[in-house]
Amino acid sequence: MNRFDEVCDFLGTMDSAVLAFSGGFDSSYLAEACVRSIEDITAVFVDMPMVSRRQRSEAERIANAIGIPFVVAEIGWEDLPGVEANGEDRCYHCKRAVYSAVRTIAVELGTGNCICGDNYDDLSQNRPGHRAAVELFIFRPLESLKIGRKEIVEHVMSKDWSAGLVKDTCLSTRIPCGTVITDAVLRDIEEWEAFIRNTAGVGQVRFRCYGDSALVQTSPEELDLLRGAWDEIERRAYQKGISLRIDPEGYKGF
Repeated sequence: MNRFDEVCDFLGTMDSAVLAFSGGFDSSYLAEACVRSIEDITAVFVDMPMVSRRQRSEAERIANAIGIPFVVAEIGWEDLPGVEANGEDRCYHCKRAVYSAVRTIAVELGTGNCICGDNYDDLSQNRPGHRAAVELFIFRPLESLKIGRKEIVEHVMSKDWSAGLVKDTCLSTRIPCGTVITDAVLRDIEEWEAFIRNTAGVGQVRFRCYGDSALVQTSPEELDLLRGAWDEIERRAYQKGISLRIDPEGYKGF
């Protein structure tokens, strides 16, 4: 039995559940397993100020391709105490709000089972959001079965629906810890990333914002594309009164 079939068997003990779904590698892997294994399953995408429009539309596209019912839970700053200040515990407060929203949907749908995509490799990293999953009794099958990132990525990338899948991640990760998060800055980051993506033809972009300067990252494989469009990107930055630099190492995350 391969590892994916093992996950399916593990999930098959449930007759209903909701899945915290971002459209990234981990939750997409689980979504496919859930569709195969759980009769009554729903993917819940939690939309909030730190989520890009692109991430929401991609999540819906992938959910539709996999065939998992998809619902959106909307939360605002009033539901995110402790996040706006952008302290070191920001991710804990954010994940607690996300999982609380997922659990509310679960209650409405008549199930007590909530699942998230925390994987085994996450345990070796500093993941404040993991504590929120534990506190709110969110089921973590990939962690329990010791399924790591390499296995997840290999499986997802073998699927037709994965074409173009790039996890944008939370936009607040582009803002230095301790700098207050505002809607204006988040939308500016989102706009810059869309502009760079379209101008350079890259799939991966991170616009790390430091007030009147920013660090621009793309994947190592796409650095030449970014450099080729740099003059046009810098012209726009000059008009906006900010200075930009490229990360020469490239962004190596997923």
